[in-house]
Amino acid sequence: MQRRYLYILMFSLPGFLASLMISIVLSASIAGIFWLFVFGDDPWPVSADRTLAIIFIFSLLVLWGAFQYLAYRTGRKEEANASLSVRHAVIAAGVTALLSLVIIFHQWRAGNIGTPSNSVMCSEHCRDQGFSGSGIPPRNSGLEICICYDAQGREAVKSPLSSIQSQHRKLSRNPFAKIFQF
Repeated sequence: MQRRYLYILMFSLPGFLASLMISIVLSASIAGIFWLFVFGDDPWPVSADRTLAIIFIFSLLVLWGAFQYLAYRTGRKEEANASLSVRHAVIAAGVTALLSLVIIFHQWRAGNIGTPSNSVMCSEHCRDQGFSGSGIPPRNSGLEICICYDAQGREAVKSPLSSIQSQHRKLSRNPFAKIFQF
């Protein structure tokens, strides 16, 4: 295999991850501009959502293509060398690992990965029971309870957080338990 194509393969994943992150930041920035200066808190037209999606996809493809082109050019220059540059392979692996860790850390901090907070578990518990809202007392109150509210905003059920946590642990051991509840 020619070195130019090997470099495209070697740098395709880190290029995609970098393109994805830059495209998300760009789209979020444009959404912020739309919110602050164009549409505000009023309902946004469908065209604004489509515009943001097109900007995201376009920037993702253009950036990924640019990174692939840089990999192709670098690989073409390296074809004169007898052996594969270990330094470039380490850079590709390191950048891939670093960007993957950044994404995982962000998702962990956002609460999408790992143990959910007490308030999230309480909210899920109340929603699963058919209640409209949920709440927990302040941490410094010493009360470890989950309060479920009915449609009128009145307290309907109080449950100890420890029972909700143990129920959540049982469900998290079996990934299909929530999907196939009978």
